[in-house]
Amino acid sequence: MTADHESLSDATREWLAVGRHENIAGHRIFVVEQGPDNPRPPEKRAAVVLLHGFPTSCYDWHGVMRLVRRQFRVFAADFLGFGLSDKPAAYGYSLFPQADLLEELLQRLDVPAAHVVSHDMGTSVHCELLARQAEERLTFHVERSTFLNGSMLQWLAKITPLQELLANNASLPQAIEFCRTALPGMYVAALRGLMRRPEAITERDAQVMDELLRYQEGYLRLPALAGYMRERYLYADRWVGVLEKTTSPLQFVWADGDPIAHVEMGRELARRCPQAAYHELPDLGHFLLIEDPVAVAERIEQFSLK
Repeated sequence: MTADHESLSDATREWLAVGRHENIAGHRIFVVEQGPDNPRPPEKRAAVVLLHGFPTSCYDWHGVMRLVRRQFRVFAADFLGFGLSDKPAAYGYSLFPQADLLEELLQRLDVPAAHVVSHDMGTSVHCELLARQAEERLTFHVERSTFLNGSMLQWLAKITPLQELLANNASLPQAIEFCRTALPGMYVAALRGLMRRPEAITERDAQVMDELLRYQEGYLRLPALAGYMRERYLYADRWVGVLEKTTSPLQFVWADGDPIAHVEMGRELARRCPQAAYHELPDLGHFLLIEDPVAVAERIEQFSLK
C-alpha cells in the first residue's frame, strides 16, 4: 500500500482492492476488470468498456458492473486526473491524451474489440475513439456504442454555476479558489443535486466518492480537467460528425430529468443520428447509471446481445 492509500477509509480501500493500477505512459491508471460470471455462447464476446464523466470516477459504474459482468468481460478505468488514477499537477488534461491512455490500457489488457459505453465527459472521449476508427488507426475495434447523458452538443447544455466559472477565463481564478477551498466540503451534495433519485448515493458511497475526489488532491485538478468543455466546441465537427456518419451499431440511452444534458439534447442527437436506437429512461437525472443501474445494465446487455 502506498502513502496515498494509508489515509483511505475501509470502504474506499475495499474499492481499491476490487481493481488494480497499471503503469501507462509513466502514469498509474486505476482499472477494474470483472466477469463474466456466467458466460454464454459464443464464449469470446467483445468486452464492455465503461467510460466515466467529470468530475467523478469509474466508481460511478460499480452498480452497473455487478450486473453486466454476469455475461460479459467488463472494464472501467479512472481517466488520468480522476479517482484513484494519478493526478499530475503539470499536465495538459486534453481529451486526446485521455483517449491515447485508454487505447494503450486496452492493448495492455488484451481487449481487441469492445462495446463502449460512456457518460458525461466520457462521451467525447468515446467520439474521439470512433473518429480514430473511421480513420483506420484505432488500436482496437469499437463493435458497438452506447451513449448515456453527456453534453456532446455543449452549446445546448445547461451547465452548473461551477462549470460556468470554469469555462470563462475571466472567472477562472474564482473557480480555482472555489475548488481549493469550498468544493471538497460540498462535492457529494452537489452531485446529488443533479439527480432525481439522490438517495441512490448511500452514505457509504458518499464517503468513497468524497475520498476519490480528495485522493492526490484531485479537487485542485478540476480547473485543468474542465478544459474538455472548450474542446467540445473546437472539435464538434470531428466528434459530432463521426456520430452522424458512423455505421457501427449505436444507441443513446437518455434520462429525461437531467438538468444539464437535458432530454431535448438527447432528442437532438437522435434526430442527427437516425441510424441510432434511442431510449428515454423516465424520472432519472444526470447520474442515471447510479440512480437506476438495473435499467442501464439492461440496455447495455440487450444491445450487446444483438
